[in-house]
Amino acid sequence: MARESKKKPETFEERLSRLEALVTRLEAGNLPLEDAVTAFEEGMDLAKGLSAALDAAEKRVETLLVADDGTVTKQPFAVAADEDAADEDDDAADEEHDG
Repeated sequence: MARESKKKPETFEERLSRLEALVTRLEAGNLPLEDAVTAFEEGMDLAKGLSAALDAAEKRVETLLVADDGTVTKQPFAVAADEDAADEDDDAADEEHDG
């Protein structure tokens, strides 16, 4: 009876490395068409899986906030809107100092 090997699932980082390697191979531009299409398909599958993993992780992340009275509350992790606002504030501050 053949022994089945139980392969450990790849980590996020391992899948990301595979995707980066595929991108490098495709950007080099020296793959035959069929190999390039296969690499592209594999890369798209990896990208979808990585995106889903990031979405799942984002849902799990919570930021703990300490109020002035010392109480701790949980708040969902805020992503793009807060980061964009902070970037705009930084840009405006830089322009004030430069100008």
